[in-house]
Amino acid sequence: MDRAATRRNKDRLDRTIGQNIRAEREMRKMSREELAETLDLTVSHMGLIERGERGATAVTLEKLAHVFDIKIDTLFHEAEKKSVSLKEERGGNLDSNRRKITSLATRLNEQETDFLIHTIKGLVNLHPTRTLNNSKDSE
Repeated sequence: MDRAATRRNKDRLDRTIGQNIRAEREMRKMSREELAETLDLTVSHMGLIERGERGATAVTLEKLAHVFDIKIDTLFHEAEKKSVSLKEERGGNLDSNRRKITSLATRLNEQETDFLIHTIKGLVNLHPTRTLNNSKDSE
């Protein structure tokens, strides 16, 4: 692989990692300032990493995995870049929506997963179109 291709791959990976860091931080309702302080980085440096303009060191990635309680490789996964049709946005594509839920759920720790399961069960059981026969599915 030539230098230019290597650089493009590094830039792509830095952007992917940065986007995942930002998503994880926002999901936990942390400010950039809070995360930077936890990692012993400056806020501006944290911003550069989140925008993919600067790569995170291995030590920083390890700290992030610990702070977010995730496996370190989660930060390397590219988000699905599938276009979403208007029908899917309105909930018309059940399989697509299930994949989205699964994708989001893989980023949760054990406590968050338990909360999600409890919440979904509650929503399913409260939905007005549910019948007695369907309620067995939620158990």
